[in-house]
Amino acid sequence: MSDIAVMTRRGLVLMGRSPMTVATAAITPTILLLLMSVSFGKMIMPGASLAEYVQYAAPVFATMGVLFGALSTALAAHQDRVSGFDDRLRTLPMSPVAPLAGRICADVVRNALTLAVITAVAMALGFRFENGVLGAVVYFAIPLAVGFGVAWAMVAVAMVAESAESAVGALNAVMLLMTFFSTGFVKLHDLPGWAQPIAQINPVSRIAGAMRSATTAGEPVFGADAWISLAWAVGLTAVFGVLATRAYNRGR
Repeated sequence: MSDIAVMTRRGLVLMGRSPMTVATAAITPTILLLLMSVSFGKMIMPGASLAEYVQYAAPVFATMGVLFGALSTALAAHQDRVSGFDDRLRTLPMSPVAPLAGRICADVVRNALTLAVITAVAMALGFRFENGVLGAVVYFAIPLAVGFGVAWAMVAVAMVAESAESAVGALNAVMLLMTFFSTGFVKLHDLPGWAQPIAQINPVSRIAGAMRSATTAGEPVFGADAWISLAWAVGLTAVFGVLATRAYNRGR
């Protein structure tokens, strides 16, 4: 745990020296939130006001901030591997999990800042926490937990990828498809028939649904979507945590 704490501090120091790392993760989802809500909200939900559409769609933009922020985790992990930094760490008497876990723990802080920025913009457009303090806690906790698992997946890819650009490009395409083939922007019955089964099993739909339920009056604060989202978080962490650590150890 002390090794993880040291590596987490290193990640936070690097983040403080490069504030654009946080800004970049928040800028794109924020711009999309503004464009989609102001320009296309009426087209997507004709009978709803701007505030009603933002109340529905804000969770998916917050989720996008966490998912696409994980791409920078993959880039940083790959850079450490090819630059020789990981080789220097392997000569030290430290846990092989610490360099990876420390980087990911630091990225949780970045994700929290990203969520705060996107949510603040959404609130300016009419988004509200209608289910009390507990609902607000669940709203932030769900994407942070899933983001932790996704970060392990990104690190696992970075440990074996030959090129950071190709890996990030492929991952970026996958995340875009997952985001747009979900119920984050439109309701399930408004999607084409062939896309509805995809949206139903899409984890992004579950995450957005859990966040939406937690902030909507009359909805359960912690319902089925929240449990499924946490199952994704645990599964991603367990599977890719092992794979990433093994790949890191093979470099010894």
